Amino acid sequence: MKKQIKKIEPLKEIAPLIAAVQIRDIRLVEAVVRTSVRSAKEAGEIEFEVVTSADVKEYNKDEGIFWVLAQITTRIIPVEPEKAAAVSVSVGFEIEYSLPKESRFSQEQLNTFSRINGVFHAWPYWREFVQNMVARMNLPTITLPVFRLGDTTKIKRKKPDKNIR
Repeated sequence: MKKQIKKIEPLKEIAPLIAAVQIRDIRLVEAVVRTSVRSAKEAGEIEFEVVTSADVKEYNKDEGIFWVLAQITTRIIPVEPEKAAAVSVSVGFEIEYSLPKESRFSQEQLNTFSRINGVFHAWPYWREFVQNMVARMNLPTITLPVFRLGDTTKIKRKKPDKNIR
């Protein structure tokens, strides 16, 4: 029996925008990194959560350029409730997109695009940043999930300690 994949309606609305857009640049514009532990042993059994958001910051219709700020916050949390977050990483990536100059898309289409595609395009940069920062904290690496369309605002994974090396 084949699994049916649930269609995501907003993608239909922005399909012409997805087909026309190109990434011109992506850059890190903000980062806050904190740890309260010195080792994985001190953290104990952990889980992590990821919260995302993305918004169009500016749209220059004449030049066919718009900018999206994709923000991703990660908290690696001990399962024991009395312990503080072991690691917290919050980043913001500004993504510059170009469109053909004759294109005309509504603000609503750009906003829908930014919430889905802005996070999707920033995701690999975020994964590398978190993994690099955790290593620089002298903590064992973690393997973060791939981006899945659907609920793009909060992702929670329990007990990724199997992936901790």
